[in-house]
Amino acid sequence: MTHRMDDFRDAFRQQLEGELPGLEIVLERPKAGEMGDLAFPCFRAAKHRGMNPVQLSKDLAGKVAVPGADLVAAGPYLNLKLWPESRAQAVLSAILEAKDRPFGARPANGRKVIVEYSSPNIAKLFTIGHLRSTMIGHALAQVHQFLGYEVHRLNHLGDWGTQFGTLLAAYTRWAQSENPDLTRDFDWAEPAPEKRRTPLFRLFQLYVRFHAEEEQDPAMREEARAWFKRLEDNDPKARALWKRFRDLSLTEFQRIYDRLGVSFDTLAQGEAFYEDRLAPTLKRLEDAGLLTEGDRGARIVNLEDVGIATPCLVQKADGTSIYATRDLAAALYREEAYPGFEKCLYVVGTDQVLHFQQIFAVLDKLDPWFKGRMVHTPFGMVKLPEGKMSTRKGNVIFLEDVLDEARERVSAIIAEKNPELAGKEAVAEMLGMGAVVFFDAMNDRVKPITFTWDRVIALDGDTGPYVQYAHARILSVLRKAGGDWAAKAQAGSPDGPFLPFAGATVPVDLAGLAAPEAQALLFELAGLPGAVAAVADGCMATPLARQLVSVARSFSGFYTNCPILAPENTPEVREARLALCVATARVLRQGLFLMGIQAPEEM
Repeated sequence: MTHRMDDFRDAFRQQLEGELPGLEIVLERPKAGEMGDLAFPCFRAAKHRGMNPVQLSKDLAGKVAVPGADLVAAGPYLNLKLWPESRAQAVLSAILEAKDRPFGARPANGRKVIVEYSSPNIAKLFTIGHLRSTMIGHALAQVHQFLGYEVHRLNHLGDWGTQFGTLLAAYTRWAQSENPDLTRDFDWAEPAPEKRRTPLFRLFQLYVRFHAEEEQDPAMREEARAWFKRLEDNDPKARALWKRFRDLSLTEFQRIYDRLGVSFDTLAQGEAFYEDRLAPTLKRLEDAGLLTEGDRGARIVNLEDVGIATPCLVQKADGTSIYATRDLAAALYREEAYPGFEKCLYVVGTDQVLHFQQIFAVLDKLDPWFKGRMVHTPFGMVKLPEGKMSTRKGNVIFLEDVLDEARERVSAIIAEKNPELAGKEAVAEMLGMGAVVFFDAMNDRVKPITFTWDRVIALDGDTGPYVQYAHARILSVLRKAGGDWAAKAQAGSPDGPFLPFAGATVPVDLAGLAAPEAQALLFELAGLPGAVAAVADGCMATPLARQLVSVARSFSGFYTNCPILAPENTPEVREARLALCVATARVLRQGLFLMGIQAPEEM
């Protein structure tokens, strides 16, 4: 007899292969449990046979049989609908009795994936816009590791380029004499709030000031370019200041990453890391016959033959490098450092679509091996209601301000509703972070987001705190149940997220899970592996976020309509419903972890 969902899937596929020899059998998950647990769309098979897909579905329903399930023709689909006890047995055994890896995880496949994400510019504070690249990339790295890939997490820092000429020019103009330690207010601006009196904020102020004044004095642009030329020419003063700004930035970035729970293979491998590889990269382009001369002596690669009208600029007329030069050098380095990698994901905003089209086209010309391996994962930019954010103009929302505000709003609610909560500061941080990160994940990756405080840090509705609350409520029930029920839901995660939870067994009697609300919850729990796979396939966390909301909603219905600890319950009903609670807590905890969100045990 079959016991797990994989067993039912294999049995269903084998039956269909017997009836449809030579055809590929692709099974889908229906959108609602009422429709069934697995579906076979009959369109392609019907076309191959020259018949109507609705009729084929009816014919197959009379021929295919899987023990423990009904086969139902629903228009052009043949649906496999598990019997209630079969569904309970299949789902609970997959979640509770995992031995080698947790539910939905896959064994190591020996394939390498590089994920490049976050990639802030040094000497600038994180804005809410940085959240998208950081947390989308983090989720992609987590999920690919969960699915068995060898994952390399790279943070390609923006620590080189003309903008640092701007910063060096600004610092030497104003700060080195009037505010060399970068800790006091400048005379030209309004005093910063106490929390903003940091060296990195002062560098941000200098950057904004320079761009504001260069609009009135265009000659300042040449001053910035000259400073960057000095930096590339290894001028001692330029290098010393640049290193100081970089060190200050890395310290601040690490603090933010620690708060977000995000890590990389190395934090410091930015654009500057590839400085000694720029000349060899240009030489390789030249040897391949790809370099031509552009305007005023600049060097370019023409791409018209591959449908890209704009040439790829790889060296400016003054001999300095550009983003493209450094990205090409980085890609060639990765070919050597991570031999045979399957794909390299660049989690970078939609405003860089043309840039990556150019880079990938040049790489394909250099070496066909790169074709299809380099993948731009663009995301919509975060905008303010009045328009696009701009660091140059200073109209930005700082990420830490958003995280702090979310935490404070949660703290106020805890103070009102549960002032005796243990560790309430940590819980407020978890929920505040959950609200901000989950909001971003619920939004389609490629669509822009208009920032408003109430939307980004919402605590009600389809939010992170709603899912986190479902987990905390389950743990409360399990603690009240006594014994080791709560331990079964907690062990193995999140500290060991890619290890299975402590062993738990499926109760023998599952009649207590026959109610529609229990069956609906089981159906949603079974959707976790598909949602995780969809994150990798679509390069966005949205499918997982929406699946967790569906699980939390279904648990609410189960909790309301299927009393778990009611005195009138038989021991068998109580045990079955507690086992379902354990399975639900595990799925919520695992799913949140993959998105970079913690699951509180009390709220």
